[in-house]
Amino acid sequence: MSSLDPRPLIVGNRIGTIRCATERDAADVLELMRASASESDFLARHADELRITLDQEAEFLREQQVSEQHLFLVAELEGRIVGCAHLSGSSLRRFAHTAVLGMSVLRDFWAHGIGRALLQATLDWADARGLVRISLEVAETNVNAIRLYESCGFVHEGRMRLHRKHGDEYRDSLLMARIRPDAA
Repeated sequence: MSSLDPRPLIVGNRIGTIRCATERDAADVLELMRASASESDFLARHADELRITLDQEAEFLREQQVSEQHLFLVAELEGRIVGCAHLSGSSLRRFAHTAVLGMSVLRDFWAHGIGRALLQATLDWADARGLVRISLEVAETNVNAIRLYESCGFVHEGRMRLHRKHGDEYRDSLLMARIRPDAA
């Protein structure tokens, strides 16, 4: 079962929590995803491409809660979900030591330590389960996220040329990964 003890999240004088998402969070997670997609070019989808229903999201979050391979965390601040992080692992034995990371934080909460808190909680969970490799894909223009990942041990492994389209411009995506320090 996917679990992580709730952790305090302090942003200025506000106190929140990093915790596992539950099916009751489905509407708030969808709202976060739509808002994030509409305010940032760094995510994969445009807001109008998000076609997940409330029931589908609730079922997805239910599945994440009982999964041994996946983790879905939310950052909740004063009752509002302002960020999330998702680890998607594999049940295949050859890849069971790996997971793929995705994260999102609302623009108003960038550079307040929320991304770092989500990332650290995610890495702690992965390390406790013996995961060796966490990989991710990041837009080459998302300099702050790249710096965050580097500061947490992620290294550059590759570049997907002209992988993303922003307006009329094509941009690259970077592939990064973190190998658990004691496994290297």
